[in-house]
Amino acid sequence: MKYRIKRNINSILVTENHEQSEICAENVSIFLWNRYASLLIFLFIFLGIIAVGLFRDPVTMQLPRMLAPPSIDMPFGTDHLGRDIFARAAHGMIWDLSLSLSVVALSAIIGITLGLIAGYMGNWLDNLIVLLMDVLMSLPHIVLAMVVMMYLTYGPSALVFSLVITGWVKYARIIRGQTYSVREQDFITCERVLGAGALYILSRHMLPNVLPAIVGLAALHFGHTMLSIAALGFLGLGLQPPTPEWGTMIMESRPYIMRAPWTALFPGLFIFIFIVISTVSGRILDRRFNSAGGEYADNR
Repeated sequence: MKYRIKRNINSILVTENHEQSEICAENVSIFLWNRYASLLIFLFIFLGIIAVGLFRDPVTMQLPRMLAPPSIDMPFGTDHLGRDIFARAAHGMIWDLSLSLSVVALSAIIGITLGLIAGYMGNWLDNLIVLLMDVLMSLPHIVLAMVVMMYLTYGPSALVFSLVITGWVKYARIIRGQTYSVREQDFITCERVLGAGALYILSRHMLPNVLPAIVGLAALHFGHTMLSIAALGFLGLGLQPPTPEWGTMIMESRPYIMRAPWTALFPGLFIFIFIVISTVSGRILDRRFNSAGGEYADNR
C-alpha cells in the first residue's frame, strides 16, 4: 500500500515538472516573439522615416544656409557646405547597407565553401585551410583593411574586398566544426556506402544541416561590418566625398563638431541604431535556429 502511494506521488511530481517545463518553454518563446515583433515594428517605422530623405537632394550646396540648425525645412540641419544632412544620412544608409550586405554575402559564401571542404575532406587540405585561417585571425582586421585600401583605388569594390579578406574566417571555423560533427552521422555513412560522391553529400546533406549555425553570426557580422565601413570612412580610407556615407560624414564634421554638433550626431545615431538592431537580431536568430540542441535533420 505504501509502495503504491509513493509511486503515485512520484508520477504526480513528474507530471507537474513536465507541465512546468512546457509552460516555461512557452513563456520563453512568447518573450522571444514579442522582442522579434517589436524589433520589426521599430525597423519598419525607422526605415519609413528615412525613406522620406531619399527624395531629397544630398549633394546640392547652399552656402548661405551652411551649418544651419535643425528646423522644419531641414530636420537634421545642414553641414559646412549647406547640404541637407537628412538627405545625406538617408542616401548614406543605402551605401552602408549595400556595402555591408555585400561583405556579409561574399564572406559567407567563401567561408561556407572552405569550411565544408576542410571539415569533410580533412588531411592536408584541412591543415592548409586551418593554417590560412590562423594567419588571418592573428592580424587585426581593421589594420589589414587599412593597408589594403592604401594600395588600392578608393571605391566600393576595394572597400568590400578589404573586409572580405578576413570576414570569411569566422564562417569557415564554425562550418568546419559543424561539418566534423555531421559527417560522423549514420545517414552520411549510408550515402558513402551507396556510392554518393563528395559534391552530392556536401550540397544535399552537409549544407542544410550546418547552415543554421551561422544565421545568427551573419546578423552580428552585418553590424560589425557596418561599423568597420564607418571607421574606414572616418579615417579617410572609405568612400570619398561628396559620396554620402556615415563615416565620411562624421569625418567631414570634425572641424565643426563643437559649433554644430548635429553634423556628427545624426550619422553617428544611425550607425548606433543599426548596430543595435543587428545585434538583437543576431541573438534572436541564433536562439531560433540553434534551439534544436544539435539534432540533425536528414533532408533527403
